[in-house]
Amino acid sequence: MLNRKVLIRLVMIAGGAGIILLSLFAFQLGLDNDPGWGPRRFQILGTGFAIILFGGLYWITPAFSRWLENSNLFQGMKNSTPIVPASVGRPFLDSRLIGRLKQSNWFGWVARNQMNIWLALLGCCVLWSYIWIVTIGSIDKWPSGRNYYWMLTQAFQKGQTYLLVDPNPELLKLENPYDLQQRKGLEYWWDTTLYDGKYYLYWGPVPAVLGVIVNFITPRPVTDTGLVFSFVIGTALFSVLLLRKLYQDLQFPGWIFWGGALSSVINIPLIWLLTHPTYYEVSISGGQFFMMTGFFLLYLAFRSPSLHKGYLILAALAFGLAGGTRVNLLPSIIFLAFMILWRIYISHRKFSASIPAFIATIIPLAIIACSLAWYNHVRFGSIFEFGHRYQLSGLSLTEDYGDQISIKYIVPNLYTYVVRLPSLNEKFPFVTIPFIKENMWPSFIRLPENYYYPEPAAGILFVIPLIGFTAIVLIRLFWLLINGDISLARNPGNTASSPFFWFGLSMFGYVLIQMFLLFAFVSSSMRYLFDLSPALILLSTMFVGYYVQSYEKKSYLVKMILSLWLLISVLTAVSGFLIGFTGGQNNFLNKNPQLYYQLLEWFSR
Repeated sequence: MLNRKVLIRLVMIAGGAGIILLSLFAFQLGLDNDPGWGPRRFQILGTGFAIILFGGLYWITPAFSRWLENSNLFQGMKNSTPIVPASVGRPFLDSRLIGRLKQSNWFGWVARNQMNIWLALLGCCVLWSYIWIVTIGSIDKWPSGRNYYWMLTQAFQKGQTYLLVDPNPELLKLENPYDLQQRKGLEYWWDTTLYDGKYYLYWGPVPAVLGVIVNFITPRPVTDTGLVFSFVIGTALFSVLLLRKLYQDLQFPGWIFWGGALSSVINIPLIWLLTHPTYYEVSISGGQFFMMTGFFLLYLAFRSPSLHKGYLILAALAFGLAGGTRVNLLPSIIFLAFMILWRIYISHRKFSASIPAFIATIIPLAIIACSLAWYNHVRFGSIFEFGHRYQLSGLSLTEDYGDQISIKYIVPNLYTYVVRLPSLNEKFPFVTIPFIKENMWPSFIRLPENYYYPEPAAGILFVIPLIGFTAIVLIRLFWLLINGDISLARNPGNTASSPFFWFGLSMFGYVLIQMFLLFAFVSSSMRYLFDLSPALILLSTMFVGYYVQSYEKKSYLVKMILSLWLLISVLTAVSGFLIGFTGGQNNFLNKNPQLYYQLLEWFSR
């Protein structure tokens, strides 16, 4: 009689075979109108084979394990020592010289700071990559634009909340200036907010406040490009700093840390912002800079048994500034505030003992919340109005403003942001994110009225392969749970009192809230993925490190996961760097064609 595990796997194999048959005969069955093989049919075929392979691992894995343990390679690895034999250095350096070098101060300093040195080298390479991409290979010529945030900075310096430029009088005469067709042929400032005869910005004001501070120090104007560049660097920096603290405290394998760090600093959504550093990207990158800063400081505040109130104040301040930079982060900020207050209470177990920490959390957030409320009331007469409904935009602004966010957009956005494939090509630059066309939607998705998809976008499981690999590891964890091979309840790291569990749960809650807002929005865009990608890469690194450390007991599987993790992190970084050549506007081809064709020729050899 078949046991439960064997039966489950046989059902999976049969299901995978059924999916393969559906992909092979999709045209004959009327499931696909195209008799040819498009990317979606290849996806379905690959899914079928993956399910069959996953079900067959029940028999494949033990056979492979026995072969590996009996092979000469495994025996050699098991009997070898990680210490380099002394004879390796003898042909070049005398052993006494090596001994003196080891005793020298500088050698000891290098040995103690190996990680810092490697991180500094990585930082230099990443910084050069950012500069090279944002300047489109010229290094010294930075892109220019309208610099909306500099205009808002100048307005703040004059004591105003509206921009110093006056709207076109013809625009103000229109019956409905928010109607794109009525504005046709008129000059106006695109995607600004028009209200009561004045121009405003509906994005958060914090970058303009920073512009005032910077302009007080230096007379040079603060550009949108400079803000995006600085915020991206800051996001990458604090992501790596947080990963480093987690690695030091939780003793994850070194390859997990380095893979996560590499993917955090170079990936497609991050580089995408650098290919088009304008006012949209200022708000998005600035929001993530303050979010990652806040998460880093939050971890420092709670990592030890005694709460650090200084870090807690700074974390609350950073989260508040994130909401003041990108206003759609505000629901997540409210959630994180409740998570922090809950953690404070369960740490002290007494309300009276928690009051000082409560105050340290609430006051910075309350100051920023009151400032935003005043800013909105001065502009629009309502503390909750940010001006988005009054924007001079295109078809993404629906006639009924209530349709801007709706559950009817979740299915198409879920497909686009999770599983839509990027475009791969055998020619340089090998990977691009195509504009979405009507024929690129699967037949089972019915696009709702008003849904707008004007820009390139692709699924995060593919544009950040590290997250896709994490999803596979997560499936394996669920599989082990279903089989009864492991139990989460037996692990002390899963209790609510664990700082690691609470911190991961807080970040996961943030991701879920932002996912819902992203999926329920009326339009899709590649740049919006940056609201999720930094936190998802951090969560992926935390999860895989914890999984390898706590649940995976087979040494060869641990080595395989670590090797694949590092390999896929390199793939994530390489694809991110390659997307810098195109972005959404084919930057290198259109703005530096000489260099582009030189690279094309070099890669075509």
